[in-house]
Amino acid sequence: MRGNLLTMQEAGWLQISTEGFAAFNQARPPGHLVKELVQNAFDAVTGNERGARVALDYWMRDGLLWVGCIDTGGGVHDLSALRVVYLTFKTDSHLKRGRFGRGFKEILSVARSAEVTSGEAMIEFVVENGAKVTRRREAETPLNGTSVLMSFDWPEDIIGEFDRYFRRFLPPENVEFLVNGSTLFRRAPTHVVDATLPTEVYDPTGHAWRKPQRKTAIHLIATQSGDEAFIYEMGIPVALAEWSEPFHIDVQQRVPMNPNRDALASGYALKVHAACLPTILASMTQEQATADWVGAASTRCEPEVQREIVNKAFGEHAVRQVPVMGKRDFNDDAQRFGAVIVNTAQMSAGFREIAKAHLPTAKTLVDTTEVARAQAAATQRFTPQEVTAVHDERRVWIERQGGSARIETCLSFAVWFCQQLVNSTGIHQPKVTGHCALGRAPPPGRQAFEAHWSADNALTVALEADRFWSSPLSAWSLSLLIHEAAHAMNLHHGRGFNEEVERLGGIAASAMFRSAEQVRERWPTLLG
Repeated sequence: MRGNLLTMQEAGWLQISTEGFAAFNQARPPGHLVKELVQNAFDAVTGNERGARVALDYWMRDGLLWVGCIDTGGGVHDLSALRVVYLTFKTDSHLKRGRFGRGFKEILSVARSAEVTSGEAMIEFVVENGAKVTRRREAETPLNGTSVLMSFDWPEDIIGEFDRYFRRFLPPENVEFLVNGSTLFRRAPTHVVDATLPTEVYDPTGHAWRKPQRKTAIHLIATQSGDEAFIYEMGIPVALAEWSEPFHIDVQQRVPMNPNRDALASGYALKVHAACLPTILASMTQEQATADWVGAASTRCEPEVQREIVNKAFGEHAVRQVPVMGKRDFNDDAQRFGAVIVNTAQMSAGFREIAKAHLPTAKTLVDTTEVARAQAAATQRFTPQEVTAVHDERRVWIERQGGSARIETCLSFAVWFCQQLVNSTGIHQPKVTGHCALGRAPPPGRQAFEAHWSADNALTVALEADRFWSSPLSAWSLSLLIHEAAHAMNLHHGRGFNEEVERLGGIAASAMFRSAEQVRERWPTLLG
């Protein structure tokens, strides 16, 4: 037996009844208990400029699993404190991993034996004649730091679990961390995020744990092949990150946990995700941006970040789906204008909330677009005779499409054709007139158009609609004119409009068949 001077022997290991305490801790995973030794060691050496070292070893011997943890920290001020739950000579801080006077006592309660050496002192926890005994001795060899050696009735396969668990640890800066002789190297963060998060601090006056908000840094550390992303507390993995990003989340202060310290405090992961989201959003794919965790976290982000999330997840041309109103389907109309229809009913609650805040409805888009197009057509429409200036941009487009005579010929046919369709309604209508305009280069904030039909039956065709001016009798051009003439009865798209298009398709076929000779004689240049 090590040591050369017996200084004290006491009955029991802890100065409380250990049965209930031990039963509670027996249910905890062995790795989480041994973690208490490692985080105490990290606390002891963190801040050392050089020479900081923590070595964790575990092995089987004589049917018991042995665990040793040695650090080069400042040591234990008074080993007698190891016997009293919640007693410590350390000042509690949210920058310490260990929980004020608890960690070592928890693992000790389930051990078969233990000894701790620090400085010139040693304390042993042994069983003699079936009774637990504590002994204090002088250390045989003084130790700079602390050494803990413990044995347990754990099966050998626990070693494999330890290997997987402890190799996830992220050693602090300037700390050499060895696990069974193999060094785990520090992994530099890819991103450092400034955040204000709740933490844990023990209040000795009220004998309670408080959760104040503190400014901290979050280190986002790239996962390695096969890694699951974890949330860490200053290098100690405490919970799965529960997000789709290839980063571990290492919070550089104490992480609030439930009383059993086997799960995060409610809502904490959401706060961490929200803090990290603005930093990683730019590098996320659309698929990553639609993950459920993003929707949940987005509700805690600033409005400009929410808008960026919406654009990333659904595209810059997304609109919210609306119910079909009578014969009007605004969703179909919005798609005609190039919008992507998003059904918020199928979204998670978070995405639904920010979508309502930052996505217009299909109806809003359609109403705005139709007003803009009507204004553009009304203010920009003209006839070729009105364009006289040589350097007028409209003159350039007129010449590109074959000159004034060509434009007038095409418009005269379009007016005649649409008039045949409008006359078929049986309702007195304003006479059809024809105009042209620059449609694909609208004023800022107004959407382009190829053709437009106004309430006074004015047909306006964009000069940039090359297919119409080059071949006004083509199937594409006739379908364009049929579509526009259908607005004489239905200015808005919808079921009624679609039915009118179908009806006018038949009228158009009949008119062209009956008037074929007239078309040949009146517009011979359009047949080529």
